[in-house]
Amino acid sequence: MKKLGITGSITLLLILRALYSMNWYNVSPMLFRITSAYGVSDSLSGLVLSAFLVGTGAFQIPSGLVASRIGSRNTALAGMVIMSTATIFTFLSFNFTEFLVTRLFVGIGSAFFFSSGIAVLNDIDSNNVSRNIGAFNTAFSIGGGFGVVGFAFLLSYINWAVLLEMGGIVTLIVTVIAFVLIQDVSPRGSMVNFKKNVMARITSKPLILLSMSMAGYWGLNFTLEEYLQPFAVRVGFSTGIAGTIGSLSLFAGLIGMFLFVYFSRKRLPVVLPSIALFISMVIAFQFFAIPYYLFVTSLVGGTISVIIFSLEYSYVVAVEKEKQYVAFGISIMNALQIATGSVITLLFGYIFSITDTFAWVVLAIISVAFIPLGIPIWRKKV
Repeated sequence: MKKLGITGSITLLLILRALYSMNWYNVSPMLFRITSAYGVSDSLSGLVLSAFLVGTGAFQIPSGLVASRIGSRNTALAGMVIMSTATIFTFLSFNFTEFLVTRLFVGIGSAFFFSSGIAVLNDIDSNNVSRNIGAFNTAFSIGGGFGVVGFAFLLSYINWAVLLEMGGIVTLIVTVIAFVLIQDVSPRGSMVNFKKNVMARITSKPLILLSMSMAGYWGLNFTLEEYLQPFAVRVGFSTGIAGTIGSLSLFAGLIGMFLFVYFSRKRLPVVLPSIALFISMVIAFQFFAIPYYLFVTSLVGGTISVIIFSLEYSYVVAVEKEKQYVAFGISIMNALQIATGSVITLLFGYIFSITDTFAWVVLAIISVAFIPLGIPIWRKKV
């Protein structure tokens, strides 16, 4: 069968990226239905999200290593097979613990797809990789937005477990199509100097410092996506309007894609910390709990997330001289940011339970506190 060209392959990858995000966020509107179905307390609903994060965080670096050996295309698509299969197996989860195991494997699958997916974009069309990364992150926003809004609507008509399985089946079908139609042009690594090359990237000061300088922002962004909806309810919005505010931060990624084209032409040492500082200040103002201001934070937050993450990943691609290690470099960045950001989110959750307004100020301060770690990169001292 004839393989797809550059445009067709990238389009199919963007569809997979949207499905990847959908299978992440579609549990959000059904969290309490899940706990109710398994007869556990709603207070344990956070474990559903945590199980996914544990899987995707712990397997970032292993996924990058696998990609450098068998190729990014094969690794990315294998990850989607794991994710979709784990989602389909929801129907075999007879208790809450077994369900959490399926979410763990959904996270593991996502780890193998994400960084490798970006590397595939570079393999297919290295001349336009920054633009394609922006579109890749925007597809994530669109898929996540549909996962929240679309699945919330469908829950009125279809059982939550059936919905999850349907999402997994669609994802698996598209993944099989991608295996058949996307040409494998990913470079493979040899065993010669493999260990040396791996250690060089694990110990890369520019990569580590850049990752950690934005780790506070990663925590801020993830926290905003998870807590904006319940905060909107607390300030007086109905559940429906609060859901709209929460999903707006994801759909706003479309704006971010167009603005990224502009910001990608500017100097990274100026743009990246400035934007991170700006969104931190915007989030801090939620301390005043002004109801309609939440629309602003949702819109701005979603827009900026696509810009910042696209700038970060474009940097890794640009400085990596050997294509076979692109996925590995991005996986290191993801691992550091997910690990740090998850702790920040847990801390926020504790403070939020005590004072839901001041928690946003603390979150903003933490985000800003990490930014100076990137100064050696901005000044080119590493």
